[in-house]
Amino acid sequence: MVANRKLKTILKDAMVYAVSDWRNFLILGLILVLTDHVTDLNSVYTIGSISDVLIIASIVGVITVLSFIEIGYGFRIVEETVEGSTSPPGFHHPLNLFVHGIKESLILIVYFILPLILLIVGIFEFATFTNLDLGLFMEYALIIGLVIFFICFNIMMQGAILTMAHHDGSIRWGFNMPQVFEKIRKVGLKNMLLVTIITGIVFYIVKQLIFNALQGIPYLGSTVGQLIGTVLVAPFLMIFTTRLLGLIDVPYE
Repeated sequence: MVANRKLKTILKDAMVYAVSDWRNFLILGLILVLTDHVTDLNSVYTIGSISDVLIIASIVGVITVLSFIEIGYGFRIVEETVEGSTSPPGFHHPLNLFVHGIKESLILIVYFILPLILLIVGIFEFATFTNLDLGLFMEYALIIGLVIFFICFNIMMQGAILTMAHHDGSIRWGFNMPQVFEKIRKVGLKNMLLVTIITGIVFYIVKQLIFNALQGIPYLGSTVGQLIGTVLVAPFLMIFTTRLLGLIDVPYE
């Protein structure tokens, strides 16, 4: 496993890295805000005419493009980190970011979403077929199963992303299972497990706590708190976790 000294070093590196370039930091925050804002606009419109269809289609298009650019930027951070970069990448060549966003989304679907759907459907089909009603025990078993699933498939997804990062973002390498498992072996299963746990804590616990705290500040308002969280907190957490993933694949001296 990553030594305590190295863990402290890469955690500090990821934190400093995340705020070392405020220009790109705020651009990412703006993209996140626009995505959220445009999503809200989409709920306002109802299909009643051709113009409404065009407006909704435009909104969906903007959301899609921004989302893929955001995902592609995360991949660019990992890619440049394993190449030895010490500063956050820019948003140059947005088409390249968009394409990488699509590739990483496919990796996410194949390695995570599809297996998750199959697991849930399989559990419920099994329970229905056998007429099992284990009540609370079944719920706990399902939760434990989902946690184990999340950890295993998230590690595979990380291995695929790191493999792609070493081969110019080629999705063919992301689906090259022998190479993915080899990457996991070289980086270390325990190291990837550690990053998975940290990422999970950051996004599912820390992020929610911070957002709730911001929205609960008196006189600030939930909307302003949400805006501050999206502009400042969300970009930091995203850059921090993607940098952290890249760093475990960088030789430590």
